[in-house]
Amino acid sequence: MVTFIKELKRIPRGDVPDFVAAAMPQFYEAIACPNDVVLSVQASMAHYSTPKKNVAAEEYEAFEVTLTKKGDFVAVEDIVKDPEIIAAFKPYKTSGKGAYPFVPVEVIEQLYLYLKK
Repeated sequence: MVTFIKELKRIPRGDVPDFVAAAMPQFYEAIACPNDVVLSVQASMAHYSTPKKNVAAEEYEAFEVTLTKKGDFVAVEDIVKDPEIIAAFKPYKTSGKGAYPFVPVEVIEQLYLYLKK
């Protein structure tokens, strides 16, 4: 069962017609975690997600993930001590600190459960 998706709340786009909203990327509110860690999980036509289009959160297989701690971007290995989670994120690491494209739902769920402890 995937639990982090239940916390994803779409940020309203404001008062725009449906045809305009359909051409805009969607964004989700960040998930606050203990120890001043914030997990941002995003997916839309403009994010590194699968599929790369606007659909319901439950329909995504992979999301774009960023992590911050006290407002600064951090890598998974900076805040996680579990070697399995660190290894699971390694293939998705980019040169940008704390940015992970196309992360599978199952990998995000491991991180989410770890951070929410």
